[in-house]
Amino acid sequence: MIWFDSLRLCSSSPRVRCKAVEHLTNSSDRRAVPLLIASLGDEVPNVRCAAAKALAGLTDPRSAAALLVAIDDPDSAVRAAAAQALGQAEGPRRLQALLKAVRDTEPAVRAAALYSLGSEPSEVVTAALLNSLHDPDALARVAAAQVLSDCADPAHLPYFLELFVDENIEVRLTSIEFVRRIGDPQVARPLLSRLGDLDSEVRCAAAQALGAARNPIALEALILSLTDEDYAVRQAGMAALEQIDPHWARTEAAQRASQRLDQLVHDDRGWMSSAATQALETLRKASGKTAALVPV
Repeated sequence: MIWFDSLRLCSSSPRVRCKAVEHLTNSSDRRAVPLLIASLGDEVPNVRCAAAKALAGLTDPRSAAALLVAIDDPDSAVRAAAAQALGQAEGPRRLQALLKAVRDTEPAVRAAALYSLGSEPSEVVTAALLNSLHDPDALARVAAAQVLSDCADPAHLPYFLELFVDENIEVRLTSIEFVRRIGDPQVARPLLSRLGDLDSEVRCAAAQALGAARNPIALEALILSLTDEDYAVRQAGMAALEQIDPHWARTEAAQRASQRLDQLVHDDRGWMSSAATQALETLRKASGKTAALVPV
């Protein structure tokens, strides 16, 4: 059906041309490649964008060469699509094109280039990713953090500790996931502050990471996390306690936490008073049994 798509690419309707490009995406006919490359020159950005996406993953060297041109397209959506597609392309000029795109004026383009650089490990790429952790736009910071997190290189730990206080939730979550993978007991102290994060997902992730770090310094804070207003956080806190010390309820940390819980029982906030009462009950039962109870 190449002939039919070729005809549709000549349509005066951008929508029809887009449909033709999308149909050619699934074609195994090599004659589709020059048609897709030609569509990168379409007057409508949506058609050019569809063509760039369609060329992703094609091993034909002509597609990589065309994408290297498209990554300088005047439309940012086309540049982003080309940067994403180059992540699956081959060729010696690919790396330089992506490193250039990391400095693009549009955050979406920078983010797409950063994700694509994840498949090209090298010192220059690592430097670009680390530098992008300070990008002014959260979209690019998230991309850089996620790519570096997948590498789980302990040498990058100081960079990720700085991201604990990033204004973007996804960045904070990615940084905590990184330290969870590392599992270094030394990360416990900076992680404790995230148990008080405004976002419950971050608090939950922090509790899980503290469990992976297995540092007893976190016991008292984790016991107090059993009063969190979010059930998932309380569950994560309990699981972390068990990971660090199966007999956590008999530790000095538990004694200190129980004093604070006694105070919280009289808190003016009804939910806090109730949570503290349940946490104390859980603590007392756990101190008399080997297995701890899950908070409710």
